[in-house]
Amino acid sequence: MSGANGGEGLQSRLRHPQEDLPAAAQGDTAGSIDMAGRCAFALAVAKKAGADFADAMVAGGRSTSVKVRLGNVIEVVQSRDQGLGIRVLVAGDGGLKTATTSTSDLGDEAIERLVTAAVAMARRTAADPFAGPPESGFEPEPGAPIDLETWDDEVYRLDPDRALQMALATEAAALGVDARFTNSEGGEMSWGYSELHVTDSNGRGRGKRATSASLWTTPVAEDGPGKQRDYWWTSGRWLADLESPDSVGKKAAARTLRRLGARKPETAEVPVIFEAPIASGLLGSISGAANGGAIYRDSSWLCGKLGQTIAASGVTLVDNPWIVRGAASRLFDGEGLATRPMTLVEAGVLKTWVLDTYSGKKLGLPSTRSAWRGLGGSPSPGTSNLWMNNGDESLEALIAGTKTGLFVTGTVGGGANTVTGDFSQGVVGLWIEDGKIAYPVEEITIASTLAAMWSAVDGIANDRHPGRATSAPSFRIGKMTVAGR
Repeated sequence: MSGANGGEGLQSRLRHPQEDLPAAAQGDTAGSIDMAGRCAFALAVAKKAGADFADAMVAGGRSTSVKVRLGNVIEVVQSRDQGLGIRVLVAGDGGLKTATTSTSDLGDEAIERLVTAAVAMARRTAADPFAGPPESGFEPEPGAPIDLETWDDEVYRLDPDRALQMALATEAAALGVDARFTNSEGGEMSWGYSELHVTDSNGRGRGKRATSASLWTTPVAEDGPGKQRDYWWTSGRWLADLESPDSVGKKAAARTLRRLGARKPETAEVPVIFEAPIASGLLGSISGAANGGAIYRDSSWLCGKLGQTIAASGVTLVDNPWIVRGAASRLFDGEGLATRPMTLVEAGVLKTWVLDTYSGKKLGLPSTRSAWRGLGGSPSPGTSNLWMNNGDESLEALIAGTKTGLFVTGTVGGGANTVTGDFSQGVVGLWIEDGKIAYPVEEITIASTLAAMWSAVDGIANDRHPGRATSAPSFRIGKMTVAGR
């Protein structure tokens, strides 16, 4: 489930159906909605209108953000949302006919109009032999945790005054590091909660809740004619898991100062180290390409490579939805199936596709219980907490072992094409000479193919961040083209 509509893209807390809602939420926007009752009403209307199967989801939540700049409060924004989405399936010749729709009006009359219209729309669609709900896999997996700890009362109760003080302190910590900090793009804190309930016409119900918070700042430094900016951030389910404002600010400052005096290097073929935040983004070049939807459409550079070596032997990617306080943890997926950990790549070998029920049927395989769903759409496959295994050495040792090369710390436009496998990315970073950081660089482009890049990973650090949903340690690719001057 995805999107800003209160679905699973808001990283909702995972609960067993019988769990009580946290007391803190009673009487608030989402807590005051009879979510199970609204789902049941929508399903009753669907059945009456002639649907052979339906599932309904009600979601709601609250999000708040505060922003400061140069010690002044710029804005305080709060939003609340709620909605109901329903998927209806009607039997037709050769398969099921499907329609999905959603509304923010949870009154009886609005739901009845919406659901009746959805069933009528489904009858007009073409029958699909692969459509339909999963038939099994709903019972919790052995070893599944009871509580993923994705709800924090302290985040729920956080007020704008305290958040403003944290944002102000973060920006001040950055600007106070050095006299060369002459400006700022501000400091910001955002937080909120979400809740959802899903029920299908077979009587299976699931509920989830979550809190989340994040804090960041972007200082600007000036040294003669040159100006540079960079940022740092922290995020988590629990307020106690966030880095302190002082730590965030000083990290943002250090990252900015190291970019002053950046130059354009000579074009060369050299090893390239991707810093952990940038390396994490590269995981999508595998997970997106291994998505069942891309595979059955024949639009992925990984087509035909299941069971084959697609990366260096040190590369292992595990999708684990059971991480306690994990950014995308969940006990069930967007179709109500009980989740379980999945190894996507093991020692460089592609072990599985990422599948929901529909894409699995298209490929003749079972679902990997990886469905996500928003209020207004059908389920689709995606990963949860996708982590690349740490290596055995520090980032400092990885740099020290690189005679000449590029350390990428930021990106500009472009990126991976998961259909063709081409890669071209504008980057900024630091040049390495004799195993040491020599000077900052900018206005450069790196290029290769995804197959060549992942096969050439020859060094992996041990600095993976545990607070990100998609997270990789810094790693080095043995050779890439660096286009400079």
